[in-house]
Amino acid sequence: MNGLGSEAKVDAFNLPAYVTTPKELNALIERNQHFSFERMEILNNKSKYLTLCNPSMRSLFLRSAFEGVLEKHFGNDIMDELFNRYTEKVAESSFFLNAEADKSIVLFVLLKRNNY
Repeated sequence: MNGLGSEAKVDAFNLPAYVTTPKELNALIERNQHFSFERMEILNNKSKYLTLCNPSMRSLFLRSAFEGVLEKHFGNDIMDELFNRYTEKVAESSFFLNAEADKSIVLFVLLKRNNY
């Protein structure tokens, strides 16, 4: 992390992620049995639901999702600098700001807790 954290902490950090399809998500929640689906929609109009068209917005989006886990592992002292550097890196790359390159699916899922 270029002076922000020790190499050992970076090497020990693991953020496993698996992005599920809507069909897989449905099967997982049904198998869990603690919730039932009320509604699920694919929000495919990116310009209406999710705008990450500038470096600051993309950085804030990721910070809101990952700051807690990063802070727990690396400490609070580096968070501002880490995300400032990320914003600068995104600004240097046209790929991240190209809406056509983004192949993600945004889901809205409304669940109801099942009573046992």
